[in-house]
Amino acid sequence: MKTIIKSTRNVVLPIITIVAMLSAINGCKKADQPTPTPTPPTTTPPVTTPQDESIKSISLIGLRVDSGFCYKIGYDLPEIGDSNTSPTVSKLRLFENGVELGPAHSTHHDIRSFGLGQFSHWGNTLYFSTSDNSNPLTNGRKYTYTMK
Repeated sequence: MKTIIKSTRNVVLPIITIVAMLSAINGCKKADQPTPTPTPPTTTPPVTTPQDESIKSISLIGLRVDSGFCYKIGYDLPEIGDSNTSPTVSKLRLFENGVELGPAHSTHHDIRSFGLGQFSHWGNTLYFSTSDNSNPLTNGRKYTYTMK
């Protein structure tokens, strides 16, 4: 037993001595560096309905399931919607309980497949999904829009 302790001491003590010497020579690099100031996570606050624009309610009468997460409704809006020749002409901004949905001008495939608030004002039809992919006919939320 004495032999094991003695041989362990002969191995461990030189290693500890080397580590201590290296620390003294090099100094502790981490201690020399200033402590970084923690930065809060960057989150974009939800955009709410602007107060200076004319806000109009969307009646869900006539709303139909398109497919997947997409719902569509024909609307007679004062401004023209997107088309194949002008895919980003619509100025419609869509809101769910006052929080802006988007992105606008989304492809109908992405609205159907992913949802999560994407929408498209295409011609005189509004294709949209809710923020959590729930059914807008049963989720109890109010949908409004503005035309920039």
